[in-house]
Amino acid sequence: MSKNGIQPNPGSKTNGGKSQLAGILIVLSAAALFSTLGVLTNLAFESGISPVAFAAWRETFGAITMMILLLFGVGRPARAQRIPFSQIPKSELRNLCIGALAFMTYSLAIFYAFVHLTVALAYLLFYINPALVTLISTVTGREVLTKPKLIALLLALGGSTMAIVGQMFGTEVRFDWIGIALALLAAVGMSVYILVGRSGYSSVPASYATTIFLVAGAIAFAIIGFSFGDKDSLLLPFQDGSHWPLLMFAGVIAAAVPTMMLLTGIRMIGATRSSMLQIFEPVVGSVLAAIFLAQQLYFVQIVGGALILIAAYILQRSPEPEVEAAIAEPAGVSVSDLGSSVKQ
Repeated sequence: MSKNGIQPNPGSKTNGGKSQLAGILIVLSAAALFSTLGVLTNLAFESGISPVAFAAWRETFGAITMMILLLFGVGRPARAQRIPFSQIPKSELRNLCIGALAFMTYSLAIFYAFVHLTVALAYLLFYINPALVTLISTVTGREVLTKPKLIALLLALGGSTMAIVGQMFGTEVRFDWIGIALALLAAVGMSVYILVGRSGYSSVPASYATTIFLVAGAIAFAIIGFSFGDKDSLLLPFQDGSHWPLLMFAGVIAAAVPTMMLLTGIRMIGATRSSMLQIFEPVVGSVLAAIFLAQQLYFVQIVGGALILIAAYILQRSPEPEVEAAIAEPAGVSVSDLGSSVKQ
């Protein structure tokens, strides 16, 4: 802890390059797993499962997976390191609720954006979130926008644009204002999720927070589905058992594991770096679409992927300044604090 009460970023020199490299690899791996959502969502839509039903079952199986992992000790802290629920600061519990709401907003908004827009266009709008995270983190003084980080951001945004635009070659582009609004809402939801997840509920282990988010999402999406006419789609797997493998795979590979990994990575290397590296998702998604959906992979997408990997290399080679305003004591930072300075 520094004299002004500001903690250095876990990814800074104080924790060594190995910790930063581990965090970068964790976030890249999480992005790769999240990239399966494009293929899985496409398959789910074709089989008659609505966006909210797919989201509900994905979160349900994700939550079940997390509970099983915790039961076997995976991600569960040692007994001596556990903090009783009664001792978790109220501000952290509030931030945990904000994180859950942001997670649900992002999940549902992006799935419905896929219905109104070409998937690639929805992703193109969604991936403004690294710029939002960087802007807010810099303006509030919670992170320092260094020259290498700015270069990495520009490379990552350029790479993601090339990777996503390549998906639109030779396809009919679906476009409407509702879809645009939903994609932008998803970007805001993800930005809040990343910013609050940085240290807003640091007393809660990433595995526990992930389980809470998935349980909350499963309940909320099921209620929304039953309330707005998606009952048949929600119950479709019980009528046709062939849907279960797809939904279970989505819950494990595209929900539980990457969500826990992403939150872990955010805490290790910070919000800005994590949001930039998450852009690796559409690159892997393009490769998967080429393999499983017979979509052509263009050279521009390969170049885009290379630019994102270069950005990751730059981030690894440039440790955070020790003066980075990270963030608060265990009480964390809520959305209401994003526009204010860090507490001393």
